[in-house]
Amino acid sequence: MAGRTPDRHHGVEEQEGTVYYDDGIAASQEGEIRYNGGAFSFYDSVGVYDPRSGGGGISEAQHEALDTLVHNLAETSYEEITRSGGQVTDVVVWTTSGKTTKVRETNITRSGGQLSQIVHKHYDGAGTIIAGQTLTGTVTRVNGQLESIDWVQT
Repeated sequence: MAGRTPDRHHGVEEQEGTVYYDDGIAASQEGEIRYNGGAFSFYDSVGVYDPRSGGGGISEAQHEALDTLVHNLAETSYEEITRSGGQVTDVVVWTTSGKTTKVRETNITRSGGQLSQIVHKHYDGAGTIIAGQTLTGTVTRVNGQLESIDWVQT
């Protein structure tokens, strides 16, 4: 089995690990790892990436694909609730009670006293709205009863 380990990776089989030789070719298919130009290149479902770039971890696209419910639960924050006519119209999540940096904001719109639209806005660490991270929910009613909410991310 010269030049290949039993699991079919390039390199010699060694007890300490696998040795990769610089073959001058970048990874080009999903699941492939190559040593090219003195650096590793990996290929996953998103494409080629350098495991040393950006300190490692997952890509932004991979992060966005994750269920992010925990982002709303596992944080220390201060919530400010605004009402009009006794009904909630806005919920703003701030990093602290000093209200200097927004984390998230929800705007609630009513028509004829009934919920008609919900808009969630997300902010970065500097408190600036993040492009592409606004979620708008439009309410559909049947015979005056809430039937569904159609969510669109913009």
